[in-house]
Amino acid sequence: MNIEEPLWVDGCPLCRIFSHEEIITKLYYPEKKEDVKTSEFVIVNCKTCKIPMIVYRDHVTTISKESWGRLLYICRKQFGSGTKIRNRPRTIKDHFHCHIINYVKRDK
Repeated sequence: MNIEEPLWVDGCPLCRIFSHEEIITKLYYPEKKEDVKTSEFVIVNCKTCKIPMIVYRDHVTTISKESWGRLLYICRKQFGSGTKIRNRPRTIKDHFHCHIINYVKRDK
């Protein structure tokens, strides 16, 4: 899904993933780095936890039901139907992201 005008905040490490395409861990989704700026969210390995996390494109704390639906669809497509999501931010609390747990590792 393409979104026209993103809401990014200077200094936010999660915003930098989109604004500067600053991906320093494994990128799961989208498959091509050049698609990051126009993607609704990305899935990358968390620098701290070393597990996949979903980062929403805009600097917001909550997302719509529709976005949750798309997020779950992509996660389960990437990591299997048993995938679960932990939505408890620990360090960065003002930019929506969540960690993927109980997933099947797939090498691509």
